[in-house]
Amino acid sequence: MRPLRLLVTLPGFPRRPLSRLTGCLARRRLPPALRRRLWPLLARAFGIERQAVPGAWEDYPSFLDLFTRPLPEGSRPLPPGYAWLSPADGRLLERAPAAPEGSWWIKGVPYSTVELLPGSDPRDWLDHQVLQIYLAPRDYHRFHAPCALTVRRAVALEGGLQPVDPGLARRSLRVLARNRRVFLDCRSAAGERLGLLFVGALNVGGIRFTFDASLGGHPFVAGSRRYDPPLAVEAGQELGRFELGSTVLLFAPRELRPLRQPGETCRAREPLLAGGREQER
Repeated sequence: MRPLRLLVTLPGFPRRPLSRLTGCLARRRLPPALRRRLWPLLARAFGIERQAVPGAWEDYPSFLDLFTRPLPEGSRPLPPGYAWLSPADGRLLERAPAAPEGSWWIKGVPYSTVELLPGSDPRDWLDHQVLQIYLAPRDYHRFHAPCALTVRRAVALEGGLQPVDPGLARRSLRVLARNRRVFLDCRSAAGERLGLLFVGALNVGGIRFTFDASLGGHPFVAGSRRYDPPLAVEAGQELGRFELGSTVLLFAPRELRPLRQPGETCRAREPLLAGGREQER
């Protein structure tokens, strides 16, 4: 299987046509009787646990609806006390500080602030750290605000649809700078600067946002927009969803202490970082 998986990373492989075909199939609406039979089989193949799927199987007209399902009602209440929350389910792959010249080393790959934080002054991020969260197909694929924040600016960057699977994302691919992605420039309620970079991947590649329906969807349009006044979002509030493959980068103040180490799993709306300036939720 691995040679077949590596095939999709080769130059000239038709990733966009494959992703468009996958998108058409994933969005195809099926009759309820077929959903009851097919969705449990696909969920088992992807490793999606039944208790993570709210309602009945037939409540999801398409596989994409099932894949981007919401959280079960009443699950994951916000934890007591103050902490920055994980923006997504997945595995924490990396935690790294900014280098003095404004660059980042993520999984042994060098990136510049200009690549990862478009339109930003590198000096604004020297006291920050980056945490990379990879979402596997079995994971919950909606993402949430790590703290009470305001969205000031969004940048959509067109790019390829290379897989972001750690086993396939070789150093030469530099997927965090070359894939389709959306960057949110934000401030916490306490005034701290933070950034969120959402990276699309092979198969569909859509990145949808609840606060701006025209950002990141189909057709994907590159560009930058400012929100005036800034958009206020509560801690843990849903920000949007990935349509299949994905990874999230959270740029947070370096003074925040990690509660998870690289290689460990994390879950949306659960504590990921501690410390910093406390704020009201």
